[in-house]
Amino acid sequence: MTRIRRKNWFINFALLTGSLIFAVLLTETALRIGWHSRGRYAEATDESLFWQYDSLLGWTMRANARGEFVRPEFRTTIATNSHGLRDDELADVPAENEIRILLLGDSVVAGFEVPKDSTLEARLERRLNQHDPEHLFTVINAGFRGYGTDQELLYLKHRGLALKPDIVVLAVVPANDPENNVTVHTAGRKFAKPYFVYDEKGGLQLRGVPLPRVPPSKQIYSPVLTGEDVDESPESNAVSATAGGFKAWLSRHLYLYAFIAERLKRLPPTWVAWLQRRGILHSNAPEEWIGFYRHPMPPEWKVRWRLTLDLIREIHRLCRQQGIEFVVWMFPLKEQVYARDREIFLKTFGMTGREVNFDAPEHLLQSFCEREKIRFVPTLKPFRQVAQNGLRMHFISDNHFNARGHAVIADLLFEALRCKSVPKR
Repeated sequence: MTRIRRKNWFINFALLTGSLIFAVLLTETALRIGWHSRGRYAEATDESLFWQYDSLLGWTMRANARGEFVRPEFRTTIATNSHGLRDDELADVPAENEIRILLLGDSVVAGFEVPKDSTLEARLERRLNQHDPEHLFTVINAGFRGYGTDQELLYLKHRGLALKPDIVVLAVVPANDPENNVTVHTAGRKFAKPYFVYDEKGGLQLRGVPLPRVPPSKQIYSPVLTGEDVDESPESNAVSATAGGFKAWLSRHLYLYAFIAERLKRLPPTWVAWLQRRGILHSNAPEEWIGFYRHPMPPEWKVRWRLTLDLIREIHRLCRQQGIEFVVWMFPLKEQVYARDREIFLKTFGMTGREVNFDAPEHLLQSFCEREKIRFVPTLKPFRQVAQNGLRMHFISDNHFNARGHAVIADLLFEALRCKSVPKR
C-alpha cells in the first residue's frame, strides 16, 4: 500500500468512525430529551433502598423512612413504619376482634414494584375485611428484599412473634430461596447474612452471628454446600464485587444501550435466546437455576432443597408452639407461567422440555407440606390460566409481580384464609 493510499484509508476510516460517533451522540441526545423512560434509567434505585446493618439478620429496613424505588418499568413511593416494615403503623396490642396475618417473604412480598394499595398485603386485607366485617383483619407486610428462608425464620422468632400474629403466611421462591439459604455473602451486596448448618444430630445450628459490619468481597457459600469452614473476613478475598458491572453501567448511563435492549427483548424467542447466550441481553433466570428444574435433581440442589425444607419445618414448629396457623405458597416464576418465557429459557441454555420439569418445584413443596400437615396454596395452575388469556402478571424486564400478579395471589390466599376459624384471644 502506497503512502497516499494509506493516508486515504486512514482519512476514510476516521470519517466513518467520526460519523458513527456523531450519530450515536445525536441519538443519545434525542433520547435524553424525548424518550418517555429516560428518567427511570438515570434514577434506577439499588435493591438496598432503606437497608441498614443488623447484627442478627444481616440487614433490615430503616424505620419511618420514605423514598422512591425506580426501575425502567415502574416508579413507586416506598414508606416504612416504626417497625421498619412497608406497612401502616401497627398497635402494640391487637384489638379484641382483630385477626393479624403476618406475611413472610423476600422482595415478592415487599412489593416495591407496585404502589402500596396494589400489594398483596393491601389487597388481601381489603378482601378479608369486606368478607367478614365483624372482625378486623390486619395483614402485616414482613417482606424484605434479598431475604432467604433462614432470615425469615430468624425474623419471625426474634421480631415477628412480638407483632402477635394469628396466622403466618410464608412465600417460597423456587431456586432463589434455596440458593440464598446456602449463601453467606453475595458479591456486591452491602451486608453478609446469617446461615444454618447441621449439627451431629442433624439439627439446625445458627452460624455467622453477630454478623460483620463489613462483608467479604465475593460470593461465599456455607459449609452445608461446600463442606469447608467459612472465612467471613473482608480481607479473605481480593476479588472485585463488580463482575458484570460494565453492562449494568451502560444500561444506566447510556440511554441508547437501554433503548435498544428494551426493544430487543420483544423479538421472537429464538432471537432473544441467541442474544442472551452471547451476553448481549441479560437473562432473567441465572444459568445455575437449571439444576433446580432437572429431574432427578442434581446433588448440589438436593442439599439446597433439604436445608430449605428443614427451615420451613422449623417455622412450622415455632408456629405450632405459639398456636399460630401456618400457610405456605410458592411464587410462580416467569418460565413456569408463560410459554414465551419458557421457550426463551430453554433455548438460552440449550435445553429441551424433556430435560427439565417446570412443575417439579411446586409438586415437591406441596408433597412436603402434605406430609408435615402444613396448609399449602397452589399457585401455578391459576397463574397459567390467567396467562392463557394473554394477560401478564410479571413485568417484562423485572422478575417480580405487577399489580395484576399481586391481585391474583391475594385472591388465592383470600380463598384459603376466609374459611379459617377465628382465633380466640
